[in-house]
Amino acid sequence: MKSVFITTAVFLFCLSPSAHAQLSTRCFQDDQLTTVELARGRNAWARKCGLISVAREAYLNSENEYQVFTNGCHSFPAVPEGSSCTFFVPAEEAAACVGNLNKLGTCVAGCITPSQKVAFGGRMLPVPEAYASGLHTVSALSADSEVGLLRFGEQSIRSFVAGDTQEDIFTLETQEGRRLEVTAEHPMVLDDGTMVKARTLKPGDTLMGADGAKLHLTRVTVFHFKGQVWNVRPESHVKLENVMNAEGFLTGSVRFQNEWAQDDYRLSLRDDVDVGGL
Repeated sequence: MKSVFITTAVFLFCLSPSAHAQLSTRCFQDDQLTTVELARGRNAWARKCGLISVAREAYLNSENEYQVFTNGCHSFPAVPEGSSCTFFVPAEEAAACVGNLNKLGTCVAGCITPSQKVAFGGRMLPVPEAYASGLHTVSALSADSEVGLLRFGEQSIRSFVAGDTQEDIFTLETQEGRRLEVTAEHPMVLDDGTMVKARTLKPGDTLMGADGAKLHLTRVTVFHFKGQVWNVRPESHVKLENVMNAEGFLTGSVRFQNEWAQDDYRLSLRDDVDVGGL
């Protein structure tokens, strides 16, 4: 039986498997906050109630992330079957505080729309089609790759990642005729090997293509999307082996929003992760 693990969150480096699963449920099921207003309302409430600092609130708001808590969610009592959520957590600053809360992590999206194609075994396929076909590997950079000399290999897939969302999607179009639709936080690779978030890109930036070519961004547009977004989580814990080919662009796997999000956080002032020398 196939299973899709929904794992789009940060600061998972210290969580147990059970907490990992609970955070997955929070982000895309019972505590999915679908608007910036709700996310900021949750962070303001958490700051008011002494659960996060003013600086942390400002950082989460700047990243379009929001704080989530163990066993609590915004949709309670209308929670999905199997949910561990047992009480309501507000998403507005004026709401009353809730005692004895434990912080679980934060939620953030970083995926592609279902029509976008990723390389699997030398074939370009939409991620949901690859999942439905039962594919077990994804094409990703080899550990010995470097800027100017890209090598690809097949990486075993630990899980496919899917989640319902309602958010802005960034469409990246290049002079070379390539086009990709991604969420705001999705990791993209610049021509010098630096990884940045899609929302930071602008016309005139130069990305690295999966064939090593320089891709010159000519247009960045945003549209509102409601539906499922997808990503892939390789088995490998090597960062370069989590850089994949999506529509001819180099882009990061969902691990860059999960266990490696601490790296993003340490470099958050410039929103980048240098994968060139990893």
